[in-house]
Amino acid sequence: MAEIKIEKKKPIWPWILLALLILALIFFLMQGDDDVTDDINDDDVEMIDDDNTMDNNDTVMISDMAASKISAYNEYLSDNGEMGIDHEYSFAVLSKLIDATEALANSVDVNIDADLNEARTQTASIKEDPIETDHANKIMKAGNTVVRALRKIQSQKYPSLASSCTQLQNSIMEIEPGTETLNQKEDVKDFFEQAGELLTKMKNQ
Repeated sequence: MAEIKIEKKKPIWPWILLALLILALIFFLMQGDDDVTDDINDDDVEMIDDDNTMDNNDTVMISDMAASKISAYNEYLSDNGEMGIDHEYSFAVLSKLIDATEALANSVDVNIDADLNEARTQTASIKEDPIETDHANKIMKAGNTVVRALRKIQSQKYPSLASSCTQLQNSIMEIEPGTETLNQKEDVKDFFEQAGELLTKMKNQ
């Protein structure tokens, strides 16, 4: 009688184990891709945050004292009359302009003390002799010194206001040293107003 050979079935657990290993490998590979994507997204967020920080840094915050001095200067220009023969008006406006510039410089940490001390000395000389005919020259000198101080503040803290600072410089150049101040009141007043506009832009930026 012939023997019947019965083949034993091969166990299937090695195949199950292999399938599990393949699935685990696929899972880990997918997790790695997600980490890369997360890193990229994090970098994008950080770059956006950096951009926002740069935008915020463009804003220059000034103190309440500086804002008050700038407002006081502009209010004086609006509320008071024209200059007279005693030049009290020019002296007062320049003094308030110097005060506003000093407060602004202190607020934004720009040292212009030497310029402002020179401007105060030049401004004080305006009232020494009311009948002198060189007051326009004194106003121009004091104005130029203030403009120089404002230019230092602008270049360090307000780079976008370079053209406004140049306009102010041009306005002081319209004052003629050899002409009596009362004969060029509009040019002097224009300089004072241009200074107020520049200070206001610095206050609001």
